[in-house]
Amino acid sequence: MRKLTWMAVIAVLLAGLGYAGWSYWRTKNVSPVQRGWKVADEAGCFTCHGPGGIKGAPDPGYGMDDVPTFSAGVMRMYAESEAEIREWILDGIPRRIKNNPEEMKARTGAAVLMPAWRDVLSAGQVDDLVAFVKATAELDKPPDGPASEGREVAMKRGCFGCHGPQGRGSMPNLRGFKGYIPAWDGADFPELAKDDAEIREWILDGVSKRFAASRGARFFLERQPIKMPAYRAHLSETEVDRLVDFIHWVRQHPY
Repeated sequence: MRKLTWMAVIAVLLAGLGYAGWSYWRTKNVSPVQRGWKVADEAGCFTCHGPGGIKGAPDPGYGMDDVPTFSAGVMRMYAESEAEIREWILDGIPRRIKNNPEEMKARTGAAVLMPAWRDVLSAGQVDDLVAFVKATAELDKPPDGPASEGREVAMKRGCFGCHGPQGRGSMPNLRGFKGYIPAWDGADFPELAKDDAEIREWILDGVSKRFAASRGARFFLERQPIKMPAYRAHLSETEVDRLVDFIHWVRQHPY
């Protein structure tokens, strides 16, 4: 009887270790931007900044009458750099504004004030939250040229809806191979597209020839709810080239 008890304990431990290993494998490459979204959600950031950080709650008595959003243009009015985004999160206000009497005077009438998270969030959570805000605020963009044109194509065609802000998210995709859509700057991406030819295949046909020929890959691709659209009839050859240029730029500037 004692032997059976120990065998049961060992079986439970092995099962637990197996599940932990499987969970780690599925989540270890989730992007910092997506982890930051989760931190923002769990910390209550969207309570004031709105769903996804793009619809601020009313804040009578201060500036634009709304809590600033993370979106491009608005956030850059309040945070001029990554360092200032970090100061907003940690201290509730960056030093540049804190040391400006006029700015501080304008804030005295605000009903909603940014809380300080310095003693609440871990260093890793802050890093992830900064990455999420940076991507949503479009703080990093390619200079004028092919990659910038590709970014415009991605915005026009809605690529960021599935691939996350600037293609850097790991948006959930239930029943997918790892349960999310790989980020363009993530470690999973080269496994899906090993070269430019395969990137083009994914864009034009919604799947690469290599994956279409794999029974195992097709099993997950066919059962996942969110499937890659085929843009062959919707993008010109030049637009596809520019998209590839932008994806390369994102991969060369990872978060």
